[in-house]
Amino acid sequence: MIYTKIIKYLGIFLLVIIISNAAYSEVKLSGSSYNETSMVNSDEAFRYGNRSNLHLKFLSKSKGAKLTAELDFYMLYGYLVSITAQSILPQSTSIVTELMKDGQFYVDRLYLTLPFSIADIRIGKQRIAWGSGVIFRPTDNFNRPNPLSISGRKEGVNSLSAEFYTGSLSSAEFVIAPADTFNKINGEINLEHLKYSKFASRYITNLHKTDMAFSYQYSGEPENHIIGVDLKGDIELGYHVEGVFIYNNDSFSGDSIEEYFQGVFGLDYSFAEKWVVLGEYFYNGPGMDKETDLSSSNFSLLDEFNYRHYLYSQVSYQHDIFIGANALYIINMIDKSSILSPAINYSLFQNTDLNISGQFFFGDKADEFSPDRLEGSQIYYLKLTVKF
Repeated sequence: MIYTKIIKYLGIFLLVIIISNAAYSEVKLSGSSYNETSMVNSDEAFRYGNRSNLHLKFLSKSKGAKLTAELDFYMLYGYLVSITAQSILPQSTSIVTELMKDGQFYVDRLYLTLPFSIADIRIGKQRIAWGSGVIFRPTDNFNRPNPLSISGRKEGVNSLSAEFYTGSLSSAEFVIAPADTFNKINGEINLEHLKYSKFASRYITNLHKTDMAFSYQYSGEPENHIIGVDLKGDIELGYHVEGVFIYNNDSFSGDSIEEYFQGVFGLDYSFAEKWVVLGEYFYNGPGMDKETDLSSSNFSLLDEFNYRHYLYSQVSYQHDIFIGANALYIINMIDKSSILSPAINYSLFQNTDLNISGQFFFGDKADEFSPDRLEGSQIYYLKLTVKF
């Protein structure tokens, strides 16, 4: 089984290299590799797993059209900790342990950039990152960040994007992201049904030393129209404000218009050239405003939020060029469940890092971040990364 997968995906890997070399005389190769050991405490029983990853990035160095490819190959063994129930790959977002021995190949990004005098056009699986929030980004309707993700990278999105440069500090961006062609939506396969796709546009500028973005997005499933604004600046304290109003067929039919707003307010402050302190408040209008017993069947950790009010804080300390530490804390302000994730990073060499981290979950049995719902109260990681 594993050898069949390796042969299958090796063909894709070789095809990318052949196309790159055929189309371009100069291709830049970079990447990283890591080995990560994880240990999960579930019902006072520790489960061990190991994951090895090779991440390769190919970038053509031509002055014209550029091809970018980022490929991941994973080797997995033991009880693998996923950050979601759907997959052991880094884009997942819930916690499960599954006994396995397997290898997987994953195309992280693969897109073509066509540069013009006033615009850049990109076609393929690419990174789309909107919003200025750290973990709460209402304007990012493609793939929101997850601070518990092991890869540290946002998953690529199959899309067509165009960015038009309207000034030295301003631009207009348009994105079309087709829905998964063979994904079942509302009981029908999406083949040739563009109505489930996503469209987004935004205008970016800078006024009075404040970065501003105004956006409109349409999400085909559900049929949401999303109007957003994003501000980021620095007045002694760094700040960011981000919010959206979501309009659909059910809008204004409920008891309160507050249900259709989502917003984030965040502050950050650095001092002594070593410390950074950051905090965010998230208002989630569609979320529940009263404590409710949640089942474990419909959960997704930090991918979707069930309640209305959340706080996030993070402290980072960089002792010198070799060693640093950070800790993040997320709390659901309604059911009081929370997540604590500390980490220490040590640079063994210029391109080699050793990271020790943990994730601790607190809450009653049916709370959002409850250890019972997540089937694990603590997770520990030991990770060695080499970049080249």
